[in-house]
Amino acid sequence: MPAVEFNAVPLHAEGRETAAVGVIVIQVRTRLLPPRPRSWGLNNHIRNITARYAAAVGGIAVAPDLYRSKVAATADEASHLMNGLDWHQAVKDVKIAIEYLRTRGVKKVGIVGFCMGGALAIAAGVHVPELSAGICFYGIPPAAFASPADLKPPMQFHFGSRDKSAGFSDLTAAENLKKAVADAGKDVSEFYIWDADHAFMNEEAPAYPYNEPVAKQAFAKSVDFFKKHLA
Repeated sequence: MPAVEFNAVPLHAEGRETAAVGVIVIQVRTRLLPPRPRSWGLNNHIRNITARYAAAVGGIAVAPDLYRSKVAATADEASHLMNGLDWHQAVKDVKIAIEYLRTRGVKKVGIVGFCMGGALAIAAGVHVPELSAGICFYGIPPAAFASPADLKPPMQFHFGSRDKSAGFSDLTAAENLKKAVADAGKDVSEFYIWDADHAFMNEEAPAYPYNEPVAKQAFAKSVDFFKKHLA
């Protein structure tokens, strides 16, 4: 299976041929401290974690290629890709990914994203009512595009207390997001701030240390959350 194209959107798919449960995984964009090179976009980290979610929920997981196979090799290139993201098109890609999962028998769909993908998971929670659950890892979208007050599905959030990405995923930004969600009457019982840096889930990221104990706990909580809301 894993490489497919549906309605002009390239998808990396993992899991069963048909299933009742589906998960959309949104690719990471992680900044780099030079000179150690790596890549961004639909990379090995996202392919691996897509397979992990498919196995964990016993369903199908897909990662839409938002950048249409553009994979940056430097921090400047990655920043250009992120800053150039068409948020409206990205939300459309999420909707198309849901349509694809429907063709595979999926009844309930969740979304999980990391870094910029985490921000898109929140945005999808605002703009894609077909979602049954959403999980954000260390990323917040522009408020003008996606207000936390308008979140529709149950959401889980993960941030690191030592994150230095000011205004995007640092501790202050995370606490402000939690307050905004709570003030809107939304559930924040699944809002986690871990003793970790940015990108603590990414074992391939050299710029921020991969935090294995926290990553295992956070992944387990995310799987439990999906099993609760996608059953």
